[in-house]
Amino acid sequence: MNAATASSGRRILILPPNWLGDVIMAQPAMRAIAQHHRHDRLSIHGRPWLRDVLPYLNLGQASYEDAMPAADRAYLFPNSFGSAWRAWRGGCRERIGFTGQWRRLLLTQPLAQRIDQIHGHHRHYFLDIPTQLGIDIPDTEVRLVMPDGAASRGRESMQRHGLDPQRTVCIAPGAQFGGAKRYPAESYAGIVARLSGAGWHVLVLGTGAERAIGDACLAGAAGPVWNSAGETGMAQVLQLLGAGRLLLCNDSGLMHVAAGLGRPVVAIFGATDPARTAPSGPHAHVLFHPAPCSPCLQRECTVAGQPCMANVSPDEVFAACLSMLEAA
Repeated sequence: MNAATASSGRRILILPPNWLGDVIMAQPAMRAIAQHHRHDRLSIHGRPWLRDVLPYLNLGQASYEDAMPAADRAYLFPNSFGSAWRAWRGGCRERIGFTGQWRRLLLTQPLAQRIDQIHGHHRHYFLDIPTQLGIDIPDTEVRLVMPDGAASRGRESMQRHGLDPQRTVCIAPGAQFGGAKRYPAESYAGIVARLSGAGWHVLVLGTGAERAIGDACLAGAAGPVWNSAGETGMAQVLQLLGAGRLLLCNDSGLMHVAAGLGRPVVAIFGATDPARTAPSGPHAHVLFHPAPCSPCLQRECTVAGQPCMANVSPDEVFAACLSMLEAA
């Protein structure tokens, strides 16, 4: 296959990665594929929450499919045997993806893994799919779009909970990958108390499993707060991110969304490496002071005191937030 303009009328399928952060880091590659197939019928199939994320990905007229559709060509971003097996069983005639996990025979066009995922950035890893196929890549950065009305709905939600959107800072203190990526809740609490004391309203974003972490982070706040963890689905979380003034977070999927939307982001790294997963965006500030044991890439920390996170002081985080808010 070469980069010649795709013929119209074909069904093209993209299987995005399985984690939110990876989906966002794969967006420039998926956007290049979508533009290459702009005259074809483009479908997206994957995790159910992709239905809510898709309008932000800027993939043209792509539609989300609940069931695996038969397609003339499928681009497989997950590097798993299961994704290739499902595409083959689903009747996808051409199946394109990286080799690995014993799936070469299920791919009609296997691609070599040329970017080292341990040291290379995941965005470049995903971009190597269209690169190897000769597909033109108009932009290598993540550039998400806000659907019409999304930000206004986010502001309305904030106001219903007593928050002023012009004064609201979002925080995402959780990390679904594991506790090693989480900045301590007590440190967040000190930062939140200072932000609240300076007149900022604080909104916690997260899942129901992270609600207790959110409560702990808000314990010292003196002004308006809202712990929305577990109360909001993906669609509303994305609206709130677009409406807030800043996101303070760990290395997480929401970090990539906010940065891709061009929102100011302060991201705290410890167990993971910014060289691999730093957010793409014009207003992202990464705080990373690795310990001898980091980046360990482990789900849970096994070193007393979680030194990689202890190296990032609450004073530094608070100062970074104020600097970003003043510059916004």
